[in-house]
Amino acid sequence: MINMIKSKVIFTFVTLIIFGQVAPAVDQAIIPLEKKIDSIFVIASSAELKYRDMVEPAKDSIAAIGSRAVPRLVELFKSNTAREKRTVEQILKKIGRPAVPYLRKSLLLDDYRQVSRICYSLGEIGDSSAVADLINIAGHERWQVRSGCAGALGKIGDKQADQIIIQLLSDSVETVRKSAAVAAGKLLIDTAIEKLVHMLGDNFYGPRMCASEALVKIGGKSIKPIVDSLDSENIMVGDLGCSTLGNIGGDLAAVGVARQLKSNSPARRALAVKAIFQSNSSLACGLVELLKGTESDPMVLFHIDKTLKKYASQ
Repeated sequence: MINMIKSKVIFTFVTLIIFGQVAPAVDQAIIPLEKKIDSIFVIASSAELKYRDMVEPAKDSIAAIGSRAVPRLVELFKSNTAREKRTVEQILKKIGRPAVPYLRKSLLLDDYRQVSRICYSLGEIGDSSAVADLINIAGHERWQVRSGCAGALGKIGDKQADQIIIQLLSDSVETVRKSAAVAAGKLLIDTAIEKLVHMLGDNFYGPRMCASEALVKIGGKSIKPIVDSLDSENIMVGDLGCSTLGNIGGDLAAVGVARQLKSNSPARRALAVKAIFQSNSSLACGLVELLKGTESDPMVLFHIDKTLKKYASQ
């Protein structure tokens, strides 16, 4: 309660200072809104300890201006300081939907740095009226914008974006593919399963892991395509496919991954046993028990014992 009262007092104090009711000698009518916003923003984006208790009230003061503050905030996205750009994003989120019309128009700006951060802010606000505008710039020449578009469309969650997200899964830049995979998981795009399975063998860690997480979110529909890919020439597809099946879980996933118990690779056998352990299904335990009789690799044996112990009572 004390902290709440303190915040309200600071908010009022900051507002009075900036908008002229503490210093009546200054004619506030002649001070442009842009200058007032800049004055508060210095505090809102400050990392100095002396301003620590004034940072959030300063953000609230700018947010209280509403849509009139948005043009200046968009300009502030040109800052080279990460803290300042993050502060702009936080204020725009506080303003919410009233900020969206100007942000949508600003997606056509020439500065890709501004546009990429505007995409992020639109995603944080989550207003579906921005979906068409985001789709229209998803083919932007700068990867930062394409990645920002994918991220925003995933957060907004409108199914109109499905097709463009599928296209971005094949982007030439790994960061864009990663953002698109995250979006595919959030949107539960089952028509993206084939591409997501292929991405399990991506050369970059981020896209691979995000594709796996997306397949887990999509769930049961992903199982057969993953199982069919386990013998891919790309070893990473099969290895991460085993782990993904374990995370999806259930009888179908456990039985599907069980054929990898016959793999010539000890690492693959270990991943298969681990997946059966994670699947919370005892259906494949008989095969795991059979493997124990012929297995000599210490890592595989470790996972076998762990799995059999888990399902011993079932």
